[in-house]
Formats: sequence, structure tokens, C-alpha cells
Amino acid sequence: MLIKELRILPPLAIGRLGAAARPMDNYDVLLDPDRPLSPRQLLPAPTFVVDPDSGAITSADAPTALRFTEDGSVRPVAPFLEVWALTSVPDRDDVLEPLTTGLLERCGLGPQDVRWSVHVANHKLYRRTGDEADRIEAEAGPFHDHAVHALNGTCPNFWEGKELPLGHVRYIRPTAEFPGIRLRFVPAAGYVYGSSREKPPPGPPDDDPNVVEVLYNGQKGGWLGYTDPADPTVTVPGGIYAGDSETGASKGYLDDECDGVVRAELTIEGTRLTAYAWIGAGPPAYAPDSFPVRSVADELEQAMFGPTAGAGDATPEAAEDVVRRAFDTVRLMNTSVLNGNAVTGLVGAANTMAAQDTGDTGRLFEPIMAPSLVDRTALLNLHQQILTGLHSGTAPWFADVLRDFDEVGDLSAKGRRKMPALMRGADGRSLALTRRQTDIVRKVARRSIFPEDGSGTGAAPDTAQQEQE
Repeated sequence: MLIKELRILPPLAIGRLGAAARPMDNYDVLLDPDRPLSPRQLLPAPTFVVDPDSGAITSADAPTALRFTEDGSVRPVAPFLEVWALTSVPDRDDVLEPLTTGLLERCGLGPQDVRWSVHVANHKLYRRTGDEADRIEAEAGPFHDHAVHALNGTCPNFWEGKELPLGHVRYIRPTAEFPGIRLRFVPAAGYVYGSSREKPPPGPPDDDPNVVEVLYNGQKGGWLGYTDPADPTVTVPGGIYAGDSETGASKGYLDDECDGVVRAELTIEGTRLTAYAWIGAGPPAYAPDSFPVRSVADELEQAMFGPTAGAGDATPEAAEDVVRRAFDTVRLMNTSVLNGNAVTGLVGAANTMAAQDTGDTGRLFEPIMAPSLVDRTALLNLHQQILTGLHSGTAPWFADVLRDFDEVGDLSAKGRRKMPALMRGADGRSLALTRRQTDIVRKVARRSIFPEDGSGTGAAPDTAQQEQE
């Protein structure tokens, strides 16, 4: 048997910050078929438990109950990355299989022959200031032991001896029961760190309860007191950092999120095989039973498969998923406030799309929808009607009012009322679904109108013609 290539699966793993000692357990997210728009059910699932001393997996049982916090702290989501091998033997096609101690032994190798390297960074300061000395970087490896390797970020503009904890990684010790080759990434705690122009004493500052430690030297770098320039390359919308309430100048806060690359290497008969994966850390999921209407996964799916969906992908189930996630998102919003409704007689009580349209373009301030239409009960009924239409095979009318990607700047009354409504995209204007999501919903709607077999699920004429070609 020959190991031809290595893979790390998943190739992209996103952890979530948390200060609790034990990482979060696994769970399945299930739909209630009788109540499709109710919150999803969370059920405990088999979970690897790692011995803190040896680094070996001791069990893989499902917990009896789910707890997202422990001792008052959030439990981090700490993903495992597995190494897989593309193997070949005579008279057989290549096979992708887990890299295990047994497979290594058949190649005359052992777990100690796998080398890991990790390089992560937090470039949020550098992204704004453009100062190379504001780059925060952390590296670990190459290593092949099973100890905890801290990812402590260093930065030229930090006070001497200061580091930003970005979590840690560990090569999980293989055992006879769990022989796979794995690395675990445990994200940081989710704390806020600060800046000062005077050398700080050890520990948190007395005058800012948000900060656990001062790291950044405001004498050397410009992050403390920074303000966004009038420059189109700055994040849109601008000023999305903690700033002084009067001047908008940066308070000099830093977070402990990061992203970066994991590398696994194995040398076989003089040939070095290498695999890569990307890891990142984000905030906890405070609504784990809900999914956003547009996510990184949707962006990646469009990048991989294109903006149009084939017949096998444009299914009623896929369209229903979009509707369900749209309602998930709306369910977590204060729709009355975000619509621009008056609150206790006060107009423009919050930063909303209605207010943003006025501030950015001078458009006359007015609620986006009629104030009575954004009541939570009314929106629940609206989404229920759409989902019922998809289930029954009748054309979901809302496909006609989806906002296209090139309509995000349409500030007419009709344009602002298109779906998804009341939400802002990364460009600072009204949110649109990805082109692929929109294409799926519209193709499903056309099939409802033009069934080929009378069932309400046939392909639309233009889709059927494309398939025949």
C-alpha cells in the first residue's frame, strides 16, 4: 500500500470563543416536522472527551444534557481536524481513508512521524491603520508531541513582554480505541484587551471594567485614538469599532479572535506529503437553534458551484431552507424598531436601515414597511404562508419580491420593501441573498406554476429545455 497524498478534513473549521474549562459537547440540530417554523430541537450527540494530562481521547459518548455554559462562562467550540490519506494498491482505484496508527505502521511509520505547524493571526488593527507593526501573529510548531501548544499573539506595537492569547492546539494522542490522527483547536476565552499611553501595571485597569489586560502601546502605534479616514477602502459601514461616544475615536480595544493555517506533514520514503486546513475563531452562537439567512457556507457554495443551480440542487427542500432561515433571522430581530417605527413617540430611536438610508444619501426618513406589517405575529403568519405554499406545490409569491444582488442600492419605496427586508449587507446597503439562493427559490417557484406531470413539482419550461440540451 502506498500513501500518495494527505488531506485534512474538514478543510475549514470555525471554533467559537469561550472561557469555560471544558469545550462544548456535540449536538444535532433537528427540525420538528409538525412545526417547521418552531425553534429547532437540539439533541446531544457523541462527543470526544480528551484527557487533559495525556491528550488521549477517553470516550465518545453522548452527554445526557446540553449545557452551553459552565461555572458562569461560555463553553468554547473546539473543532477536531482529522488527517486522511489517499492510498493506492494494485488493481484498485485510489481510496481516501482516515490516517490511523495502523495505516502508518503498514508504511513503517508511527504517530511521531506526523509533524504539525499552526500559524494564526489577528489583523483587525492592521486592516484599519495600515501599519505593519499592528499585525498580531502567533505560531506553533513544527511539533509531533501531544502537549498543549499555546497560540500567543505577538505584535511590535505591544508593550514589552505582552502577548494576546489566541487559544491553543494539541495533537491528540492516538490509542487502540481511537487510532485516528487528529489535531484539536481550542479558541481563546473571548476577552477584551486594552491600550494605554502609559506603561500599564500588571492586571486589569482600574478605570475600565471591560478590559482584562492592557497590551497595546499607544506611544508606538496609532490604534488608541484612531478614526476612520474618508477612504472607500475602509470597512463599509465605517466606524464599526468601540469608539468614544463624542469623538468616535478608538478606545484601543482588541479582541482575541483569529484565523490561520494548519499544516500536517509526513515523509514517506524520502517524499514529503503535506496537507493544509484553515481554522478561525468567532463569537459564541447565542441562538444555536437558529441559522442566519445568508452565511459563509452560502458564499462558499456559490463560489464552488456557481450562481445558478442545476435541477438536482433547486429542490423544494432547498427553497424551504431559505425560508426557514429567513424566519430564524427575523425571529431574533426587534422588527418594529428596525423598521423605523416610532418608539414611545421617538422617531429614529436606533441605527436602522431606514436611518442609514437617510444618513448616507439624504433620503427622506420613513419606515421601510407599513408599521402594522412588521408585527411579530404578522411576520410569523407571512412565513408560514410561504412555507405552506412550498409544501403544497403552489407558486411561492415571494420569489417575485426577492432582492437581486444588483438592487441593493434601490432606495425607492418598492426597492426597500423587497426581501430580505430591514437587514444590512456587507456593503452597507440592503441585504440580498446570494445569486445561487435566489436562483434556487425562483426555479422552485416556476416548477409550481408549470408542472410537467400535474404534481406541482415539474421543471419550468426553460429549465427542462436546458436539461435536454
